[in-house]
Amino acid sequence: MDIRRLEAFAKVYELKSFSKAAKDIFLSQPTISAHISALEKELGVRLFDRLGRSILPTQAAEILYKYARSAFDSLAGAKAEIGLLQKRVSGELVVGGSTIPAHYMLPGIFAGFLEKYPDVTTHLAIGDTGRIIDRVAEGDLAVGMVGAREDSKDLEFVPVLDDDLVVIAPPGIVSGVDAKITAKDLFDLPWVTREPGSGTGKALEKALARIGFEIRNLRSVVCVESTMAVLACVRAGIGLSVTSRLVARSFLESGEVVEVHAEGLAMRRGFYLTYHKRRYFFPVVRYFIDFVCQEGRKGL
Repeated sequence: MDIRRLEAFAKVYELKSFSKAAKDIFLSQPTISAHISALEKELGVRLFDRLGRSILPTQAAEILYKYARSAFDSLAGAKAEIGLLQKRVSGELVVGGSTIPAHYMLPGIFAGFLEKYPDVTTHLAIGDTGRIIDRVAEGDLAVGMVGAREDSKDLEFVPVLDDDLVVIAPPGIVSGVDAKITAKDLFDLPWVTREPGSGTGKALEKALARIGFEIRNLRSVVCVESTMAVLACVRAGIGLSVTSRLVARSFLESGEVVEVHAEGLAMRRGFYLTYHKRRYFFPVVRYFIDFVCQEGRKGL
């Protein structure tokens, strides 16, 4: 079976369009049509139903696409393994990162990794911790760096780095710098909270539960979906929030925000590299996992 015909078929299947497939792989539309017709003749089945301008894959196409993708992945794996014989790590690396790793950790990791392996290209997908974990579990991402772990028989969570979480507030919303208050006082103040899937939000929820409080009782006035939005809202005077000490350090040193010490509330959480235990990884992914673990041991 001609690999060029399979590539044309896979692109039509993915884009549901002959013209879009032709444009995407730089072939003419008649050439794409000829490749599909040749495959249909070879297999003795129709692969696509033409419904006016729309096309729908047949059951035969569904089966062929599954095996074609497997063949493409195997060929890419062979190419990568052969590259290793030449001591050359290459290929595309797609990494997922929750908010803090994506903005404050992975850029530096990528810089070091790409300096060591210049033939690699990288792509960073950003989402909250829950979404990145889901995408790794679904096979959409090979590897992710997140701020919480989950119990899963399919996923591995490798500890990379530990970090303190701190309660921060606008100057003046609580009395004095490094103010000390009771945990109960936290529930009388306005809060800037993170979305439910956030690793930071999960860590705060667990810390409050340990001292007998529920996160749902905090007086949330704004809910945001990024660490930078948290810092911006707190600096604007909206309310308290929780974030990584790593992220907040420069803002605390400049006095733009102050740290609030709540009695009995201690928060420390880890960052983890997560990947699917049963997936085959191309060398570039294996080398990246090893590189991140080594950097983690050095404290990034």
